[in-house]
Amino acid sequence: MGSAFHEGVEKKSVDAALASMRGGEPIWEIWEGDAARVRESIVSAMVGGALARWSEWPSRQEFQFDLPLRHPDTGNSSKRHRFSGVFDGVWASGEHPSYPGRIVLGEWKTASVVNQDYMQRLEIDFQVSTYLWAASELFKTPVREVVYRVVKKPTIRQRKEESVEDYAERVKQDYLERPEHYFFEQIVTRTDEQLEAWKRQAWAIHKRILQIKRGALPPIKNTQSCISRGRCPYFDLCVGAIDETAFKKLPTKHREIKEVNNGNPSRQAVPA
Repeated sequence: MGSAFHEGVEKKSVDAALASMRGGEPIWEIWEGDAARVRESIVSAMVGGALARWSEWPSRQEFQFDLPLRHPDTGNSSKRHRFSGVFDGVWASGEHPSYPGRIVLGEWKTASVVNQDYMQRLEIDFQVSTYLWAASELFKTPVREVVYRVVKKPTIRQRKEESVEDYAERVKQDYLERPEHYFFEQIVTRTDEQLEAWKRQAWAIHKRILQIKRGALPPIKNTQSCISRGRCPYFDLCVGAIDETAFKKLPTKHREIKEVNNGNPSRQAVPA
């Protein structure tokens, strides 16, 4: 659902979001029937509501980057790791009306619960700092603002005996009639000092990964997350029920990083 939402926002089309959902696993329609159609109605309402709520969208969305990971003091690049990712949106310099002359990033999220703590946490969010650092490196200019938009998943449920069609219409109307309940936007910023601290954190993570791979340092296991949000797919490995041979290792990167140009992430034009 999250990927479909991003597809719909990027293409500014509810139909594109639904096509994304149906294109990946069409057999779900057979197995799940109404459940699949309910998910589609939710995504349709979320995308349609977001496009109605916000008229300002960046011209560049799903903007991919690939950068060297550098030592915070020497500037030397790591020989083992690079730094790749995807910005949800990039307003080029002069494109965003509230920030003339500056490049501004966009980040779109969906969430089941959005409250004051959720939004306040963005002040220390690691991903926000990551993307602002990456954008500053990529575009060779300080990038310090992220337009952070969150769309809450529906808080109304399908009634007993209510058809999927009736529920879909009710959800759609709820998003349009109660935008303040479902749509949240906050401008998140970082200072130079905060991004300098992030560089040191990132390099420390890089060093820890190398130490773990060499066997010099054991990984820290957060056992509170083993089953708190569903069963972790690596639970059996951690408890010793199976070993690494039970897993198939894939040479692919994160699903958002597209593999083109002989395995190198695509490099898009840098906005002015």
